[in-house]
Amino acid sequence: MKKVIAWLLTFVLMLSFAIIIIGLHPFHVLFSFFGYEAYMIISHGMMGAVWRSSWLIGNTTKIEGLEHIGTYPKERPLIIVSNHQSEYEIACLGYLFSKTSHHLKYVAKKELSYWIPSVSWNIRYGGHGIIDRKKRDQALVAIEQFAQRIKEKNWSAYIYPEGTRNKSSNAVRPFKTAGFAKLCECMPEALIVPISIENFWTVKSIPVVPFSKMRIKIFDALEQKDFDNSETLLKYCENLIRQDLEKPQEQHVQLIN
Repeated sequence: MKKVIAWLLTFVLMLSFAIIIIGLHPFHVLFSFFGYEAYMIISHGMMGAVWRSSWLIGNTTKIEGLEHIGTYPKERPLIIVSNHQSEYEIACLGYLFSKTSHHLKYVAKKELSYWIPSVSWNIRYGGHGIIDRKKRDQALVAIEQFAQRIKEKNWSAYIYPEGTRNKSSNAVRPFKTAGFAKLCECMPEALIVPISIENFWTVKSIPVVPFSKMRIKIFDALEQKDFDNSETLLKYCENLIRQDLEKPQEQHVQLIN
């Protein structure tokens, strides 16, 4: 019975996601003609809807360190570093940061910038970065251009240095330094905000793992000048996130086979 319920809720969640991105796509196109501020209304609205759709399978989200959001200096950009499990944590963080001037912008692989209703349009017109992971030199140039845009607007650059998301557990893969180092090089004044993501993989598991307690922890911001180099800083962030996720969980979550 548990497996049957999981599969039924998987269908419900997938259907809700499809309704959100397909239903909102015409509005993405329309609002993009009226400038950035107008477009962000629909973009941030979609992020909030996608995140909250996890409630349909009984999942809840606990956010620790929420008090930090809104306290960052408006005249400085942010570089947000986290592990990666699903698009749902991106939607959640994007919605939370929409309440501040530090709008969340992420680096996406180019395959996601086409053919996905709403999502691809948002990647292309919402100020995000697009890279071809097969072409390293071109990817670094794209990240540099992305960083300049973040610096100019004092937004938040969101990077998940694992590269590939973890689809089945909270285990953290080794962080890759190239993209993060380029962001730090282009924005030495940026504050670094480590964030740990827990149990967001449960909404992307097939079938889903319903009634899970998802969690986001926002750590204190870090100054780049307090570290010898970007590699040392990234390793510190990785260890911070890894140690947080290795602590005893409030709820032990397992795949449903």
